[in-house]
Amino acid sequence: MSNVGGSDYYLERKEKYWRQLARLQKSASRVLQVHLAPDAVAQVGQEFYSEFAIVLSELPYIGGDDNMLTFTLVSSAAALAYIRVLERHGLPVVTTGETLNAVYADVFGSLPGIVKWWLQRSEFSTSHQKKLRAFAEKSQRREYSGDWVMVFVEGDGEKFDYGCDYTECAVLKFFRHMGADEYMPWVCVMDFTMSTALRTGLYRTKTLYFGGNCCDFRYKANALGLPSLPITELPEYRTRS
Repeated sequence: MSNVGGSDYYLERKEKYWRQLARLQKSASRVLQVHLAPDAVAQVGQEFYSEFAIVLSELPYIGGDDNMLTFTLVSSAAALAYIRVLERHGLPVVTTGETLNAVYADVFGSLPGIVKWWLQRSEFSTSHQKKLRAFAEKSQRREYSGDWVMVFVEGDGEKFDYGCDYTECAVLKFFRHMGADEYMPWVCVMDFTMSTALRTGLYRTKTLYFGGNCCDFRYKANALGLPSLPITELPEYRTRS
């Protein structure tokens, strides 16, 4: 995966990202106590910082500050850094995936109510949807090989307010590049974890990882959407090919 200009871009911002991930680190410390001894939890925290830098250096450049989803890709790097550390501490794939989901549930669940309200409101704002339409149009040029490609879907006025059909996923491409695609089912369902906390009503029937022609995100304001676990009960799993 080409990373021209990528490692410098991300590594120059490593400390900024580290501060932005402070809530993730706190949630991980709480959740990991279920699976690891206190000294091991502390060790994971220390190893995470080093591993995060390593993973950041592998991230593909997708436009930097001009790409509205750049931090989403950075967040996936943080998830992969935790995965790599937990692997070294002996956690199996399923346990690691479920633990990671629990960490992100704690992250979003612990947000102040006013923050959740603001994020939910922003998700359905006219300006946000305008940005998504522009991103969708630009993504069709495939300027960066590691980026997302998607189509904006107008709401039907009843079942969903708007949607996005992703025909290429930057996170999936990156995890495959890093040899970690077996963790993608748990990374994908973190979308539902966030949606439940913010009440953005995410529904999805298929994903690229499970063989679909796209990841068909559909959002409905003030709705819970699908639960993230168990994965085997999700439509995207049942329609896998």
